[in-house]
Amino acid sequence: MARSKYISVAERLSNRIQCGGYNIHGIPGEEHLAEEFDVSYMTLRKAVQELINKDIVLRLPNGRLKVNNKKWSEKGGIQKQIAFLTPEWNSPEYRDFQNPLSQLSVSSDFILRLVQYHHWDDPVIYNTISRFDCTFMIPNPEMTEAVASKIKGIGKPIFILSDDWSSYGIPSIMQNNSLYVQKMMDHLASLGHMRIDCLNVQPEFKAISERIAQWRAWLNLHGLGGKLYNEPIQLYEHAAPAAYNLVEGMIRKGKFDCKAIVCTTTPVAVGTIRAMLDHGIRPGTDAAVCSVDYSDIHEYSTPSLTSVSKSDFLPHLASCISWLQGGEKKWEGSMLLQPSDMNAVVRESTVPDIDKVQIPERMRYSLNASKAAGLPICV
Repeated sequence: MARSKYISVAERLSNRIQCGGYNIHGIPGEEHLAEEFDVSYMTLRKAVQELINKDIVLRLPNGRLKVNNKKWSEKGGIQKQIAFLTPEWNSPEYRDFQNPLSQLSVSSDFILRLVQYHHWDDPVIYNTISRFDCTFMIPNPEMTEAVASKIKGIGKPIFILSDDWSSYGIPSIMQNNSLYVQKMMDHLASLGHMRIDCLNVQPEFKAISERIAQWRAWLNLHGLGGKLYNEPIQLYEHAAPAAYNLVEGMIRKGKFDCKAIVCTTTPVAVGTIRAMLDHGIRPGTDAAVCSVDYSDIHEYSTPSLTSVSKSDFLPHLASCISWLQGGEKKWEGSMLLQPSDMNAVVRESTVPDIDKVQIPERMRYSLNASKAAGLPICV
């Protein structure tokens, strides 16, 4: 016996609701939904009534539909709808937060929804924070204190990621920029470098300015020299080509005399290394290059790129979710959460022969698999 069409429509609507699909803009009108699902208006009405009967959807006095946010999960508690709110441009650091949040959504039984906003005053920001049970937001660097105040005034749980809004009274989780820079500077100094330069082309927003300030502070503390090469691009421009053009131009003009370079981000380091290689300058041998951030690509670059180890944000994110699930109204934890268990990961861009004295991380998985299978190992 064929399934009733309205049951299929009800299941599709229910799945969208389960995934937070109508949390931002609400459920559209029934005529719009009937057209979207390519069914008659009466079929759509029957599907909606099915969801109302199951307490998934509520019909308001004005006839509009509303998601019932008191929906019960399989574990017997209220299943939270949590937003991961980010700017539209892509960044590898998003995965550092999204992946552990996705893990927690399974173990802690909540719905995670990725939401993107276009600019710093996009209404999507305020709609998302208002409609979701909790929001983890990566802010646009252009956001001001007035925006932070408006966000806080909404009165819904929110945590800032990859930036420090603790001074605005909003709990924040971010990498420790001072520790990042310190680890790289200590490593370069251990190689005997008495001059350590800093290269940046990223827009000078807070995180970048902090890294440059920490570079200066470390040099002053240790009595070493260094030059700053700083030509910030505009927001949304690509950093790797800009870094390439900066370094390549210095080389052509005979002004490149760097022996140790701290790059503010991975794209800056990638552009720098490419320019060096195109002119026969060997990274790690003729000039050491490192980056004060983390990316999976560092291990697989040629040469592999010295950087800091990956920050583990999972424990801090888990404490936020635990607080939310506990139903407390006020966050009582630290307003600034930062992982502290990071190290310098030395690779070929600063020590070209490093893979001869230790097995590189990229090979360990396959070597372990070969050992488990009893296969011969050649390194």
